[in-house]
Amino acid sequence: MMTTPPAAISFESVDPVLTPQGHRIRPLVDGRADGNTPGIGICVGGLDVPPGFIARAHRHPETDVIVLVSDCGEEGALTLYGPELEYEVIQFRGEVLPIQKGWNHTVVNLSLTTPIRAYEFRGNRTVVVDNPVLPHLQPVAERRGREFLTALHGPDAVAHLDSVRAAVAGQRAG
Repeated sequence: MMTTPPAAISFESVDPVLTPQGHRIRPLVDGRADGNTPGIGICVGGLDVPPGFIARAHRHPETDVIVLVSDCGEEGALTLYGPELEYEVIQFRGEVLPIQKGWNHTVVNLSLTTPIRAYEFRGNRTVVVDNPVLPHLQPVAERRGREFLTALHGPDAVAHLDSVRAAVAGQRAG
């Protein structure tokens, strides 16, 4: 039985945490004892995926995931999935994508200007666990993600994105 009455939770009211996949997720509904909804058996994370971002390949071995894209560029959100990330699906605003537990996957923001805002629903208590990365698949994720980005925007635009990212990384290191 819940001890706290239900309350609306806004996206911006919860600070993001860095995930093993390399992006930031907001634990909007977190049922852990120290979470904002202690005892609830499902969770919701809020994602802001930067333009052109390719997440680290990963899987969720213990929970199914449903991803709802609430906002994205006209290019959509690409999910690569499968044992070798050989399959793909593009989601657009308002669409849901069910991912069964154990499926290898990654996400790519196909826009170079607009972040993706998405909600991730899972059948466990928190979005900050159950995210093992798959380093052996990252070269495939990068290659396939860049192929989609290059096909949409051209090699010069993708090279420019790479140079901007390198400059930002240099500023962080310095």
